[in-house]
Amino acid sequence: MELHIYGYGKLDNKHYTLSDLQLFYGENEAGKSTIMSFIHSILFGFPTKQQSLLRYIPKSSSEYGGKILCHMEDQGIVSIERVRGKAAGDITVQFEDGRVEGEEILQQLLGKMDRSTYQNIFSFNLDGLQNIQRLKKEELNRYLFTAGSTGTDLLLKLSQDWQKERELLFKKSGRKPKINVVLSELKDLEKQVKEGKEKNDQYLPLIARRKSLESEISALEKEKELLSDKREHLISVNENWDTLVQFKDVEKRLSQLKDLEFPPNGLERMNELKIEERQTSAYLETLKSKQKDLMEKLESKDLDLTLREDIPFMEELLSRQSSYLKWKEESGERSRELRMVHSKISDTIRELGLQVEMENIPSLNTSLMMSENIQQALDDQTKLLYERESLDKLQEEEMEELQAIERKCENLEQRLMEEDEYQELQRKVKALTGKHSTREQMEWVNLQVKEAEGNYSRKKASYSYQMLISGGAFLIAMGFGLWGVFSGNWIMAGMSLLFLMVIGGTIFQSRKNVRNETDTLQKLKERAKAIQPEKTGTLDTAEQSLLEQMEFRNEWKQRVLSLEEQELKIQKLQERKEELEKAIIRGEGRIERLKEELYLPSDFHWKWLRDAFAKMKELVYLYETYSHLSAEEAYSEKKVKEFTEECQGWFHRHALLFTTVDEALLQLKGMLHDLEKRRLVVENIVAELEPLTMDIEKHSIEIEKIRRDLHDLIQIAGCTGEMEFREKAMKVQERSEFKSQYKGMKTRLTQKTLDTFLEFNSLEESRRESARVLQTIDELSKELSAHQKELASLSYEIKTLEEGKSHSAILQEFESKKAELGELAFEWSTYTLAGVSLRKTMELYQKTKMPKVIELAEENFRELTEGHYQRIFLLEDEMIKVERMDGTIFDAIELSQGTKEQLFISIRFALIQSIGDKYRLPVLIDDGVVNFDLARTKAFLSLLRKVARDHQVLFFTCHPHIKQSFTDEEMIVLKRKESIRTS
Repeated sequence: MELHIYGYGKLDNKHYTLSDLQLFYGENEAGKSTIMSFIHSILFGFPTKQQSLLRYIPKSSSEYGGKILCHMEDQGIVSIERVRGKAAGDITVQFEDGRVEGEEILQQLLGKMDRSTYQNIFSFNLDGLQNIQRLKKEELNRYLFTAGSTGTDLLLKLSQDWQKERELLFKKSGRKPKINVVLSELKDLEKQVKEGKEKNDQYLPLIARRKSLESEISALEKEKELLSDKREHLISVNENWDTLVQFKDVEKRLSQLKDLEFPPNGLERMNELKIEERQTSAYLETLKSKQKDLMEKLESKDLDLTLREDIPFMEELLSRQSSYLKWKEESGERSRELRMVHSKISDTIRELGLQVEMENIPSLNTSLMMSENIQQALDDQTKLLYERESLDKLQEEEMEELQAIERKCENLEQRLMEEDEYQELQRKVKALTGKHSTREQMEWVNLQVKEAEGNYSRKKASYSYQMLISGGAFLIAMGFGLWGVFSGNWIMAGMSLLFLMVIGGTIFQSRKNVRNETDTLQKLKERAKAIQPEKTGTLDTAEQSLLEQMEFRNEWKQRVLSLEEQELKIQKLQERKEELEKAIIRGEGRIERLKEELYLPSDFHWKWLRDAFAKMKELVYLYETYSHLSAEEAYSEKKVKEFTEECQGWFHRHALLFTTVDEALLQLKGMLHDLEKRRLVVENIVAELEPLTMDIEKHSIEIEKIRRDLHDLIQIAGCTGEMEFREKAMKVQERSEFKSQYKGMKTRLTQKTLDTFLEFNSLEESRRESARVLQTIDELSKELSAHQKELASLSYEIKTLEEGKSHSAILQEFESKKAELGELAFEWSTYTLAGVSLRKTMELYQKTKMPKVIELAEENFRELTEGHYQRIFLLEDEMIKVERMDGTIFDAIELSQGTKEQLFISIRFALIQSIGDKYRLPVLIDDGVVNFDLARTKAFLSLLRKVARDHQVLFFTCHPHIKQSFTDEEMIVLKRKESIRTS
């Protein structure tokens, strides 16, 4: 992982290369918190003005942001860059294959994790190590659940908000909540409604039946709820059947071993007595053997004092034996190290192709200035090459556009007339326009003729139809008129005459209309004949040609302007490309000078310069190591040679055989021992015999006492021999182990699950019972649905009876209140069901994930406290408890501040380890061991390295004693005012 800080807070243009376990060491205000915030901002966005987080906008730089280079599985090296832009900054995610993405891909890479989740799980400081001791089991479970799912306390807050909303709606003993108020009003209305219904005989049986149905529905719902609880316990039994069987076997075995009688610590006491017996017997045998040896020495020859004068020299040689062995070992070790370092130096020179001799390695320039020059040269050259590639693509696109414009211009030029032809066409169109009428006039007159013909046809058809009808009506009226005249009915005769006159007037008007249409049509046809178009085809063709030429000329002028603009654009691109080529050549010359200065071959690829420079720094360090080791080897060989010559000279002076220094020193030691032994034997042998005899008698008595104690111990245990005693001790120990196992399993299993398990003899019976319960639940659901339908129908009948009664107004208000109560109850049930769902989800989390987290936390806690605390307990409705090594149980609040923080770190690391397969994100810790002593700080650092196997760990501190536990490669030293140095 690498950090490139363009500008963030007081950090400006900084670059850090990070290892899997990286220590940031520095004083206060050296930049530790700034770097920690920088990582958060690059991954999750800059804090907005509305947020309370510090924004770290640089004061002395216009650049704001930076990038992180990291290695991801299946993706390779990924660059995440965020700079000043929109609210959270502009993000660029670039992959190793050159693909560039944005914020959405970054969220996928982070597993949809937000800033708050990350800071609650993977990033913490002293502020986060507080108040863990006050959490009870349920609260800790909820804490771990929310930390594992959202990383915040949003779910806890949401649950509390739901509870407040429920209490605002309903309280069992409350008067002000909405449901309580509506229930009180509803009871009064119900009383009034009942009083009005008592007179209705049909109403009362329906009410009774409804109550019966409600009672049956309530009973069915209660039975269904009980069966649902039973099914949950059966599911738990089926899932934990093997554990429950084991629990039953342990309980049975404990009942078999409960009547054992055995002395306290009996086996330990026997072992101590046996050890004491063996030690005393061995010592007694030693005393007897010494007594025998002393007696034999009394009869040995006198002392040989030939070499008495050389004793000081011999002792002095033997006293220098350890120094000789040290020099010899150091010489061999330095020789091996020299060969290894020389091999590394040769491999590095060969790998880089350096044109430098080994003795000239110190002359290599590995300064920070050279590193900065290489970085700047490579960055500049990369940018220039990328810009040239972009210009090439852009120039190619612009050339294609230019060619397209040229082709269009050529096409237009081929279709344009010569200027003389164009002028002649203009004169021709003008002349033809003055001589002839337009086509539009002729078409308009023809349209008028067609319209008049249509009107004439319709009028004529209407006149014929009207004549037919009028003729029939005329005959009928004539008949009625004649009948009236002959019968003397003059009214009928007058009406018939009047009707005949109307028919005659209608026929006359229709005939006149037809004649008018005929005259109009004749006039229009005469006018159409008068308008005779003369050679209109010639005029139309000339006008069309003139219009086309005018359009071609206008389009040609636009294309020519576009062509000039495109040529100017390409010319500017070519000038920029020439400038880039010159800059690239200058950059290549700069890189060649750097390669010459670093003794690199000319064909060495410039992209590898950064890696080569790092290897050169390592090469210089290896050469310094080689020189130091050579001097140490020469010194050790010189000391070994001097000691060998001195020892060999003494042996030659005394005519003794000298083979090797080691054998000679053994001979000298034997000589001194013999001389000293022979001198002291005679003086000490008599003085030693008397107390030796007394010791022999004393220890013989002690052995007899130990054997009596062993016999008494076996008798107390009710055993006949040692073998039977030990077998009984093994059974007692087995009983203790079973008790511990029983206690642990009892903690993990609920009593209801155990009771349910004892009802069955096999897993198959439990599964059959679970299936039967499920079937019963289905049957109850069907029966419940039928009763609810009947209740709905019955309620409708009651409502029908209630309508139109004298108490209708009261009943309407009563039903309105019932509806209001239903809505409030629905709202209350919504919050209740949401809370139940959240609780069940957390219980499921507790059953599946919580044991693994607690197991990992116990392992971490044992390591942090050096085995002083063994277990962590989470009992129902109790605070966190821990068990000390001696079996004493403590509440977390009773622990010291340092131990409480170690407990929290153990749980936090357990959570990180439990979700490590899904989120492999870096862990950030800011001074988390302030209250730890030296031993537990070392244990914490050991656990930190264990976590660093699966997660990159960045540890920030200002304490020097922590710095000593990290190598130079694992440490970055930050300074308050001076430039930051990367170690």
